[in-house]
Amino acid sequence: MSSSRRDFLKRGTFVALAAGVPLALTEKAFGMGTSTSKVAGLNMAAFKSQLGTSFLFNHEASKVKIKLVNVTSFASRKETAAGKEGFSLLFRGPQEATLKQDTYLIEHAQLGMFSFLVVPVRTRDMSTPHYEVVINRLHS
Repeated sequence: MSSSRRDFLKRGTFVALAAGVPLALTEKAFGMGTSTSKVAGLNMAAFKSQLGTSFLFNHEASKVKIKLVNVTSFASRKETAAGKEGFSLLFRGPQEATLKQDTYLIEHAQLGMFSFLVVPVRTRDMSTPHYEVVINRLHS
């Protein structure tokens, strides 16, 4: 396949320009920036609005239904005012299935599909297992 000198120069110029553009700028240009308030809509307000609802955790070959029982912010007022957020999600699971610390694909009717690192935690309620997810966007 032969190409003209003009085509070669056009392609070469485009590649050189593309290589010189930082990744962060291309993400912003295509609307893929990671603003703390709208990372796939998974901010603290979105989770607070879903308190008491069930989430499906994909565990091995099955799905485990787990309820969101608490959303706690650990961001200071100054960080919150700057548009940054840090919070934890506390889930209560069924006694029949105990999850280990791992990254799980999670499904929710309103929030969609996403993956989080889930850690089993101890609470005062020893009758059912509890799990925590920490989302820290304080330094982004």
